[in-house]
Amino acid sequence: MKKKIAWGTSKLLEMYLDKTKINPFAYCVDNFFKSGKDYGMPIKKSESLLQEERGTFQIIIFAVSSKSLQEISHELSGMGLCYGKDFIFYSDFFYLDFLKKAETALGFKLNPEFYKFALSHTLNSKLSIHTTILGSWLFLELINSLNNVNGSLAEVGAFEGGNALCGLNFMTKLNSKKFYVFDSFEGFPELSKNDPLNFHKGDYNIEATFQDIKNSFLVFPEAIVIKGFVPETFKEISGEEKFSLVFYDCDIYQPAIDTFNFFWDKIVPGGYLLIHDYETQEGGFTGVKKATNEFFGQKNVKIFSFFENTMAIIKK
Repeated sequence: MKKKIAWGTSKLLEMYLDKTKINPFAYCVDNFFKSGKDYGMPIKKSESLLQEERGTFQIIIFAVSSKSLQEISHELSGMGLCYGKDFIFYSDFFYLDFLKKAETALGFKLNPEFYKFALSHTLNSKLSIHTTILGSWLFLELINSLNNVNGSLAEVGAFEGGNALCGLNFMTKLNSKKFYVFDSFEGFPELSKNDPLNFHKGDYNIEATFQDIKNSFLVFPEAIVIKGFVPETFKEISGEEKFSLVFYDCDIYQPAIDTFNFFWDKIVPGGYLLIHDYETQEGGFTGVKKATNEFFGQKNVKIFSFFENTMAIIKK
Protein backbone atom coordinates (compact mmCIF):
# COMPACT_ATOMS: atom_id res chain seq x y z
CA MET A 1 0.00 0.00 0.00
CA LYS A 2 1.27 3.45 -0.89
CA LYS A 3 2.28 5.89 1.82
CA LYS A 4 -0.30 8.68 2.16
CA ILE A 5 0.91 12.28 2.42
CA ALA A 6 -1.43 15.22 3.07
CA TRP A 7 -0.82 18.62 1.46
CA GLY A 8 -2.23 21.68 3.18
CA THR A 9 -3.05 22.32 6.85
CA SER A 10 -6.57 23.45 5.96
CA LYS A 11 -9.81 23.31 7.94
CA LEU A 12 -10.83 20.39 5.70
CA LEU A 13 -7.86 18.32 6.87
CA GLU A 14 -8.49 19.36 10.46
CA MET A 15 -12.16 18.41 10.16
CA TYR A 16 -11.35 15.03 8.58
CA LEU A 17 -8.95 14.16 11.40
CA ASP A 18 -11.46 15.30 14.02
CA LYS A 19 -14.58 13.65 12.54
CA THR A 20 -13.04 10.29 11.65
CA LYS A 21 -10.44 10.00 14.43
CA ILE A 22 -8.23 8.46 11.76
CA ASN A 23 -4.83 9.71 10.62
CA PRO A 24 -3.55 7.68 7.66
CA PHE A 25 -0.90 10.28 6.73
CA ALA A 26 2.84 9.89 7.25
CA TYR A 27 3.19 13.68 7.27
CA CYS A 28 1.70 16.87 5.87
CA VAL A 29 3.28 19.22 3.35
CA ASP A 30 2.64 22.93 3.85
CA ASN A 31 5.11 25.56 2.67
CA PHE A 32 3.38 28.31 4.66
CA PHE A 33 2.70 26.51 7.95
CA LYS A 34 3.39 28.43 11.14
CA SER A 35 3.87 26.49 14.36
CA GLY A 36 0.96 26.43 16.77
CA LYS A 37 -1.61 23.86 15.65
CA ASP A 38 -0.84 20.21 16.40
CA TYR A 39 -2.03 18.00 13.54
CA GLY A 40 -0.59 14.85 15.11
CA MET A 41 2.00 14.46 12.36
CA PRO A 42 5.14 16.19 11.10
CA ILE A 43 4.66 19.27 8.90
CA LYS A 44 7.25 19.51 6.12
CA LYS A 45 8.11 21.66 3.10
CA SER A 46 7.43 20.47 -0.43
CA GLU A 47 11.10 19.76 -1.15
CA SER A 48 10.82 16.80 1.24
CA LEU A 49 8.91 15.02 -1.53
CA LEU A 50 12.12 14.86 -3.55
CA GLN A 51 13.46 12.38 -0.98
CA GLU A 52 10.54 10.00 -1.52
CA GLU A 53 10.85 7.03 -3.87
CA ARG A 54 8.57 7.46 -6.89
CA GLY A 55 5.59 5.15 -6.99
CA THR A 56 5.59 4.49 -3.25
CA PHE A 57 3.41 7.40 -2.10
CA GLN A 58 0.26 9.31 -2.92
CA ILE A 59 -0.41 12.95 -2.01
CA ILE A 60 -3.90 14.13 -1.07
CA ILE A 61 -4.30 17.89 -1.61
CA PHE A 62 -6.48 19.49 1.08
CA ALA A 63 -6.40 23.07 -0.21
CA VAL A 64 -9.87 24.49 -0.99
CA SER A 65 -9.58 27.60 -3.16
CA SER A 66 -9.30 27.05 -6.91
CA LYS A 67 -6.19 29.23 -7.01
CA SER A 68 -4.41 27.10 -4.40
CA LEU A 69 -5.46 23.86 -6.07
CA GLN A 70 -4.18 25.09 -9.41
CA GLU A 71 -0.85 26.26 -7.96
CA ILE A 72 -0.21 23.07 -5.98
CA SER A 73 -1.13 20.71 -8.82
CA HIS A 74 1.11 22.76 -11.15
CA GLU A 75 4.00 22.46 -8.68
CA LEU A 76 3.52 18.70 -8.37
CA SER A 77 3.29 18.28 -12.13
CA GLY A 78 6.53 20.25 -12.38
CA MET A 79 8.13 17.60 -10.14
CA GLY A 80 7.08 14.99 -12.68
CA LEU A 81 4.22 13.70 -10.53
CA CYS A 82 0.95 12.64 -12.17
CA TYR A 83 -2.64 13.27 -11.11
CA GLY A 84 -4.43 10.05 -10.21
CA LYS A 85 -1.22 8.11 -9.72
CA ASP A 86 0.95 10.29 -7.51
CA PHE A 87 -1.54 12.87 -6.24
CA ILE A 88 -5.28 13.36 -5.92
CA PHE A 89 -7.56 16.04 -4.50
CA TYR A 90 -9.48 15.90 -1.22
CA SER A 91 -12.66 15.51 -3.29
CA ASP A 92 -11.28 12.27 -4.78
CA PHE A 93 -10.27 11.09 -1.31
CA PHE A 94 -13.75 11.78 0.12
CA TYR A 95 -15.61 10.73 -3.03
CA LEU A 96 -17.17 7.39 -2.07
CA ASP A 97 -18.14 8.36 1.48
CA PHE A 98 -19.69 11.60 0.26
CA LEU A 99 -21.50 9.82 -2.57
CA LYS A 100 -23.21 7.41 -0.17
CA LYS A 101 -24.22 10.16 2.26
CA ALA A 102 -25.51 12.50 -0.44
CA GLU A 103 -27.53 9.81 -2.22
CA THR A 104 -29.12 8.80 1.08
CA ALA A 105 -29.99 12.42 1.90
CA LEU A 106 -31.28 13.34 -1.56
CA GLY A 107 -33.00 10.09 -2.44
CA PHE A 108 -31.54 9.87 -5.95
CA LYS A 109 -28.34 8.67 -7.62
CA LEU A 110 -25.56 11.19 -8.22
CA ASN A 111 -23.91 11.42 -11.63
CA PRO A 112 -20.10 10.92 -11.69
CA GLU A 113 -19.93 13.01 -14.87
CA PHE A 114 -21.25 16.00 -12.91
CA TYR A 115 -18.38 15.52 -10.45
CA LYS A 116 -15.88 15.61 -13.32
CA PHE A 117 -17.57 18.77 -14.61
CA ALA A 118 -17.20 20.50 -11.22
CA LEU A 119 -13.60 19.34 -10.80
CA SER A 120 -12.59 20.45 -14.29
CA HIS A 121 -14.23 23.84 -13.86
CA THR A 122 -12.46 24.42 -10.54
CA LEU A 123 -9.06 23.49 -11.94
CA ASN A 124 -9.46 25.75 -14.98
CA SER A 125 -11.37 28.73 -13.59
CA LYS A 126 -9.71 32.11 -14.04
CA LEU A 127 -12.02 33.57 -11.37
CA SER A 128 -11.26 32.41 -7.85
CA ILE A 129 -13.63 29.81 -6.38
CA HIS A 130 -13.85 29.16 -2.63
CA THR A 131 -16.70 26.66 -2.87
CA THR A 132 -15.45 23.12 -2.25
CA ILE A 133 -15.31 20.83 -5.29
CA LEU A 134 -17.81 18.47 -3.70
CA GLY A 135 -19.92 21.53 -2.92
CA SER A 136 -19.97 22.53 -6.58
CA TRP A 137 -20.85 18.94 -7.49
CA LEU A 138 -23.79 18.96 -5.08
CA PHE A 139 -24.85 22.33 -6.50
CA LEU A 140 -24.92 20.86 -10.03
CA GLU A 141 -26.83 17.79 -8.90
CA LEU A 142 -29.52 19.98 -7.34
CA ILE A 143 -29.73 22.19 -10.44
CA ASN A 144 -30.20 19.09 -12.58
CA SER A 145 -32.79 17.54 -10.27
CA LEU A 146 -34.80 20.79 -10.31
CA ASN A 147 -34.72 21.19 -14.08
CA ASN A 148 -38.48 20.76 -14.41
CA VAL A 149 -39.36 22.60 -11.19
CA ASN A 150 -40.39 26.22 -11.62
CA GLY A 151 -38.39 28.84 -9.76
CA SER A 152 -35.29 30.97 -10.22
CA LEU A 153 -31.84 30.21 -8.80
CA ALA A 154 -29.73 32.40 -6.53
CA GLU A 155 -26.21 32.32 -5.15
CA VAL A 156 -25.82 34.67 -2.19
CA GLY A 157 -22.13 35.31 -1.58
CA ALA A 158 -20.72 34.51 -5.00
CA PHE A 159 -17.23 35.99 -4.33
CA GLU A 160 -15.79 36.35 -7.87
CA GLY A 161 -18.61 34.32 -9.43
CA GLY A 162 -16.60 31.22 -10.32
CA ASN A 163 -19.06 28.74 -8.83
CA ALA A 164 -22.04 30.57 -10.35
CA LEU A 165 -20.34 30.31 -13.75
CA CYS A 166 -19.91 26.60 -13.17
CA GLY A 167 -23.66 26.34 -12.66
CA LEU A 168 -24.49 28.49 -15.68
CA ASN A 169 -22.17 26.54 -17.98
CA PHE A 170 -23.76 23.34 -16.71
CA MET A 171 -27.26 24.71 -17.38
CA THR A 172 -26.69 25.30 -21.10
CA LYS A 173 -28.37 21.95 -21.87
CA LEU A 174 -31.15 22.43 -19.31
CA ASN A 175 -34.27 24.56 -19.13
CA SER A 176 -33.49 28.27 -18.93
CA LYS A 177 -34.00 29.90 -15.52
CA LYS A 178 -33.07 33.24 -14.06
CA PHE A 179 -29.89 32.97 -12.00
CA TYR A 180 -29.27 35.75 -9.47
CA VAL A 181 -25.64 36.30 -8.45
CA PHE A 182 -25.32 38.34 -5.24
CA ASP A 183 -22.18 39.67 -3.59
CA SER A 184 -20.84 42.89 -2.12
CA PHE A 185 -17.74 42.40 -4.31
CA GLU A 186 -16.05 44.41 -1.53
CA GLY A 187 -15.39 41.68 1.03
CA PHE A 188 -17.10 41.25 4.39
CA PRO A 189 -19.37 43.80 6.07
CA GLU A 190 -19.00 44.36 9.82
CA LEU A 191 -18.78 41.00 11.57
CA SER A 192 -20.77 40.04 14.67
CA LYS A 193 -19.79 38.40 17.95
CA ASN A 194 -20.91 35.10 16.39
CA ASP A 195 -18.18 35.23 13.75
CA PRO A 196 -14.47 34.33 14.08
CA LEU A 197 -12.30 36.99 15.67
CA ASN A 198 -9.52 36.54 13.10
CA PHE A 199 -11.65 38.00 10.27
CA HIS A 200 -12.57 41.65 9.77
CA LYS A 201 -14.58 44.02 7.60
CA GLY A 202 -13.20 44.02 4.05
CA ASP A 203 -11.63 40.56 4.26
CA TYR A 204 -12.27 38.26 1.29
CA ASN A 205 -12.30 41.19 -1.10
CA ILE A 206 -12.16 40.23 -4.76
CA GLU A 207 -8.91 40.22 -6.74
CA ALA A 208 -10.63 40.67 -10.10
CA THR A 209 -12.42 43.94 -10.86
CA PHE A 210 -16.21 44.03 -10.65
CA GLN A 211 -16.35 44.90 -14.35
CA ASP A 212 -14.25 41.84 -15.21
CA ILE A 213 -16.63 39.69 -13.18
CA LYS A 214 -19.69 41.17 -14.89
CA ASN A 215 -18.06 40.63 -18.27
CA SER A 216 -17.66 36.92 -17.46
CA PHE A 217 -21.45 36.62 -17.32
CA LEU A 218 -22.23 38.48 -20.56
CA VAL A 219 -22.85 35.29 -22.55
CA PHE A 220 -25.51 34.19 -20.06
CA PRO A 221 -28.65 36.35 -20.50
CA GLU A 222 -30.29 34.50 -17.61
CA ALA A 223 -27.60 35.72 -15.19
CA ILE A 224 -28.44 38.77 -13.06
CA VAL A 225 -25.33 40.01 -11.22
CA ILE A 226 -26.20 42.33 -8.32
CA LYS A 227 -23.64 44.23 -6.24
CA GLY A 228 -24.47 45.10 -2.65
CA PHE A 229 -24.63 43.95 0.95
CA VAL A 230 -27.26 41.60 2.38
CA PRO A 231 -30.14 42.28 2.98
CA GLU A 232 -30.43 45.63 1.12
CA THR A 233 -29.33 43.98 -2.12
CA PHE A 234 -32.45 41.79 -2.12
CA LYS A 235 -34.58 44.84 -2.97
CA GLU A 236 -33.73 44.04 -6.60
CA ILE A 237 -36.04 41.00 -6.42
CA SER A 238 -39.75 41.41 -7.04
CA GLY A 239 -42.18 40.37 -4.33
CA GLU A 240 -43.69 37.69 -6.55
CA GLU A 241 -40.41 35.95 -7.44
CA LYS A 242 -40.13 32.27 -6.50
CA PHE A 243 -36.97 30.17 -6.24
CA SER A 244 -36.21 26.49 -6.70
CA LEU A 245 -32.64 26.70 -5.35
CA VAL A 246 -30.87 29.22 -3.13
CA PHE A 247 -27.18 28.75 -2.30
CA TYR A 248 -25.85 30.68 0.71
CA ASP A 249 -22.09 31.26 0.86
CA CYS A 250 -21.49 34.57 2.67
CA ASP A 251 -19.55 32.79 5.46
CA ILE A 252 -20.91 34.80 8.40
CA TYR A 253 -23.82 34.91 10.85
CA GLN A 254 -26.01 37.97 10.21
CA PRO A 255 -26.19 37.71 6.41
CA ALA A 256 -27.22 34.07 6.92
CA ILE A 257 -30.13 35.09 9.15
CA ASP A 258 -31.12 37.83 6.69
CA THR A 259 -30.89 35.47 3.70
CA PHE A 260 -33.01 32.79 5.37
CA ASN A 261 -35.59 35.39 6.43
CA PHE A 262 -35.89 36.73 2.90
CA PHE A 263 -35.72 33.55 0.82
CA TRP A 264 -37.24 30.72 2.82
CA ASP A 265 -40.85 31.64 2.05
CA LYS A 266 -39.90 32.22 -1.60
CA ILE A 267 -38.53 28.70 -2.11
CA VAL A 268 -41.08 26.49 -3.85
CA PRO A 269 -42.14 23.12 -2.39
CA GLY A 270 -39.52 20.59 -3.44
CA GLY A 271 -36.88 23.30 -3.77
CA TYR A 272 -33.65 23.46 -1.80
CA LEU A 273 -31.61 25.76 0.39
CA LEU A 274 -27.91 24.91 0.14
CA ILE A 275 -25.60 26.28 2.84
CA HIS A 276 -21.80 26.44 2.62
CA ASP A 277 -19.62 26.45 5.77
CA TYR A 278 -22.29 24.76 7.89
CA GLU A 279 -19.65 22.23 8.92
CA THR A 280 -16.41 23.78 10.12
CA GLN A 281 -13.98 23.81 13.02
CA GLU A 282 -13.43 26.33 15.80
CA GLY A 283 -11.72 29.35 14.30
CA GLY A 284 -13.70 28.84 11.09
CA PHE A 285 -17.04 30.33 10.07
CA THR A 286 -19.03 28.81 12.94
CA GLY A 287 -21.63 31.59 12.78
CA VAL A 288 -23.24 29.97 9.74
CA LYS A 289 -24.20 26.82 11.66
CA LYS A 290 -25.42 28.89 14.59
CA ALA A 291 -27.62 31.00 12.30
CA THR A 292 -28.97 27.91 10.51
CA ASN A 293 -29.82 26.06 13.71
CA GLU A 294 -31.43 29.14 15.25
CA PHE A 295 -33.58 29.92 12.21
CA PHE A 296 -34.68 26.37 11.44
CA GLY A 297 -34.72 25.01 14.99
CA GLN A 298 -38.50 25.37 15.34
CA LYS A 299 -39.35 24.53 11.74
CA ASN A 300 -40.41 21.11 10.53
CA VAL A 301 -37.41 20.48 8.29
CA LYS A 302 -34.49 18.07 8.16
CA ILE A 303 -30.96 19.42 7.88
CA PHE A 304 -28.52 17.08 6.14
CA SER A 305 -24.87 18.05 6.44
CA PHE A 306 -21.57 16.80 5.03
CA PHE A 307 -18.17 17.64 6.48
CA GLU A 308 -16.64 16.49 3.19
CA ASN A 309 -17.90 19.66 1.45
CA THR A 310 -18.74 21.72 4.59
CA MET A 311 -22.37 22.00 3.42
CA ALA A 312 -25.90 21.52 4.65
CA ILE A 313 -28.99 21.04 2.51
CA ILE A 314 -32.59 21.69 3.49
CA LYS A 315 -35.48 20.64 1.28
CA LYS A 316 -38.65 22.75 1.35
